[in-house]
Amino acid sequence: MRDNLVKPSWRTYENGIIVMLFLTFGFLFLDRLAITFLFPFIKEDIPLNGTQIGLLVSGLGVTWAVSGYIFASLSDIIGSRKKFLIPATIGFSIFSVMSGIAKNFGTLLLARGLMGASEGPVLPLAQATAAEESTPTRRGLNMGFLQSSSQLIGATIGPIVVTAVAVQYSWRAAFYIVALPGLIMAALLWRFMKDRSQPTRKNTKRSNQLSLHEYMSVFKTRNVLLCVAISICLMTWLFAYSTFAPNYFVETGYSASEMSLIMAGIGFGSFVWMIVIPALSDRLGRRLTFIIFAFIAVLSPMVFAIFHLPLWLAVLVAIILTTGNGLFPLFMVIIPSEAISIAVITTSIAVVQLVGEIVGGTIMPTVAGIASDEFGLSAPLWIAAVGALLAAIIGFGLVETAPRRVAESSDYSGLDESHRPSTIRDI
Repeated sequence: MRDNLVKPSWRTYENGIIVMLFLTFGFLFLDRLAITFLFPFIKEDIPLNGTQIGLLVSGLGVTWAVSGYIFASLSDIIGSRKKFLIPATIGFSIFSVMSGIAKNFGTLLLARGLMGASEGPVLPLAQATAAEESTPTRRGLNMGFLQSSSQLIGATIGPIVVTAVAVQYSWRAAFYIVALPGLIMAALLWRFMKDRSQPTRKNTKRSNQLSLHEYMSVFKTRNVLLCVAISICLMTWLFAYSTFAPNYFVETGYSASEMSLIMAGIGFGSFVWMIVIPALSDRLGRRLTFIIFAFIAVLSPMVFAIFHLPLWLAVLVAIILTTGNGLFPLFMVIIPSEAISIAVITTSIAVVQLVGEIVGGTIMPTVAGIASDEFGLSAPLWIAAVGALLAAIIGFGLVETAPRRVAESSDYSGLDESHRPSTIRDI
């Protein structure tokens, strides 16, 4: 009887924290992606070539990757996520304003680098919190929903709002406006978020002592290492595609408003897939789901590189085929978190993010920019397609970790002991 009385409060907090983290990560990605929609406007004040556009994305990517790993590891060692998450949320909002103040390429590059340093820890901290607070059968859904905000807020609403503000006022005003929501979320998290060091909903306290063996297990776990390789490939897909697609669309005949609608289609499709794909993986399994939708993701940049579609069809294709973003919750957070000790979930997510951001988010946008200057505007889209194809192939090596699928097969070899079901209620 007592369990029945307590359970609703667990679920209430579980739902509440997921929604707050959903909004926080969504506004973070709005700040991150805003510059890609504003490049056509920024170029009127600050001349930028393809290589410089790539460097602006890469500069943020490298600081995002490094800071994410450093502060995620510190949060596992110290045993607190809240102490890092709130300052990071305030920071990325402040540096969005700095982006709007920039007068030249160097200042803009500095602002984006500082923004990346603030944003890097947010995803590992948020998703580790979601993994710990979620009931096992809802883990995929919750973590997919959380990360889907990057596409609903950042990539669907973002291009429409940001472009409209830039057209009506200026690109600088757009940077100022997108900074405000992050400050609001920092205040809400400070007020309502429970820190990891507090008792969990099962009324047990976790030790803050992290052993060297636990920490090093991150670098020895098969699924974590495979997810690192996948991260490189799909980060290449994401950043080669999202960075250069807006400029590609405008340069190949679409107006700025039409470009924003196509990008919004990509964002909305990604939002839907980010919920659907992780939820399907709860039922079908992580491995099979990943492979199927990684192959579909290859088609999205290929279609736009080959065909100039009518606007309505371009938007429809963008919605249907942009499944790559829906895979991010799987390879970046869900699969690693199910293969590792709960004590180092944040670090495992940060490692996948670190390498993916350094190679796919930092090196490849610059490579794609150079390719764009040398071989034509469609070159980055072909690079993106190859990235998704390689990710699909690597996916065949993943070990299944979905709790429901593992329980059905009675094979717990792919799950860390802390994730293995102890009772039928955990399934």
